[in-house]
Amino acid sequence: MKTGAESEWGRLNHVMVHEPGIEVFFALLYPSAHLYERFFNLDAARSEHRALCSMLHDDFGVKVTYLEEIVKEKAGENEDIFRRLFRLAEQRSRQVVEGDAYLSYCQGDYPVSQVPYNERDPGHLLDIVKLNPEITLSQDGVRTELIHPLYNLYFMRDQQAATDLGMVQSWMAKRERADEVDLSGLALQSAGADIVHRVDGGRFEGGDFMPAGDFALLGCGLRTDMNGINSFLSNGTAFDEVAVVHEPIHPLITGRDPMVCMHLDTYFNIAADGVAVGNPLLLNEAKVEVYHRFSGGYEASGDKQPLDSYISEKGFFIVEITTLEQLCYATNFLCVRDGECIAPDTSAIAPLVLERLFAMAKRAPEKYGRLLEQAKYDYGKLTKTGCFFPENRELQKSGVEMQALTLTSATGGYGGAHCMTCVINRN
Repeated sequence: MKTGAESEWGRLNHVMVHEPGIEVFFALLYPSAHLYERFFNLDAARSEHRALCSMLHDDFGVKVTYLEEIVKEKAGENEDIFRRLFRLAEQRSRQVVEGDAYLSYCQGDYPVSQVPYNERDPGHLLDIVKLNPEITLSQDGVRTELIHPLYNLYFMRDQQAATDLGMVQSWMAKRERADEVDLSGLALQSAGADIVHRVDGGRFEGGDFMPAGDFALLGCGLRTDMNGINSFLSNGTAFDEVAVVHEPIHPLITGRDPMVCMHLDTYFNIAADGVAVGNPLLLNEAKVEVYHRFSGGYEASGDKQPLDSYISEKGFFIVEITTLEQLCYATNFLCVRDGECIAPDTSAIAPLVLERLFAMAKRAPEKYGRLLEQAKYDYGKLTKTGCFFPENRELQKSGVEMQALTLTSATGGYGGAHCMTCVINRN
């Protein structure tokens, strides 16, 4: 199957997704500890995710492949896929015996690693991979613990990137997400998508990569570092020019917040050939270092300039959004065709974000106080004008059409439509 993408605005033909599942329930018991922004209604998040997939398929004709469905289907047909799934389940399950407790239990009970692989159905194995259970046998009974379930799996952008050469697998920055890559790789194989490279050092996540026709942008910061970028550039892309965008420190936050600008697509995105969207404060703070390809690899130009000036020099008009809209995932829209996108309805998300900012500023006023004041100002202005993104007048002038979609609950895990979709193919 032809895979990859040469631009963010190329016609979207095929995506892979994962509907929020039982693993999300466990994350919601303590959202912030599992990289979530806030608690949210899981049933509502599932409904919103289904609406996103329906819009992609029904309104735009995009092929939507569900990770669980494709893995279970192909594992039932293909012995190699089944064996790979079984090995993943074997790696992500463990049985611990305390003392001679095992003697108290039926001798027929043993770990999945000792059960013949053909006695396990694909759905059962897939649940093991998602939840990573550890079974402890003791004299007091049987105890089941979940060790690093794949809480963030529904953010399918990050485990890989669709480049001009094909699919490149990531090396995730956070332990909570590290094991997602093997499962998403199995799903890609099940879907017939070729993988051209796997980043093998440092950190690299797909939310930091954006192809842009004649060049590409690549975020560098807490989730993607230069070691990961060097591995990616070695075999993952052939763009003649790659702009490495260094993650900005938010000028309204004292110190650093690891989530506010964690990926490039959290503060910048491309809506059409020649139209970008971003928050001017962050676009000016983010510095670009250009790498050019030559016969032996890539070489840095040595000069740095703000992202806004770089993208303007490339002929892009920048649709500016407010600080509050950026916090409400305005840039995390998904371009489906040149100038046609699906965007989160920021007006519905804004009250929840403000509520969280009030709590953060109360705990740490010196750190988040200025951010809260700016967000309150933005909310008042946007409420008065009724121009919450994507009902943005500058956006309308640009000719870009944005379909607003309610993602109020689903964004609680820290991402929007862009983060929730793994692009497999764009024309």
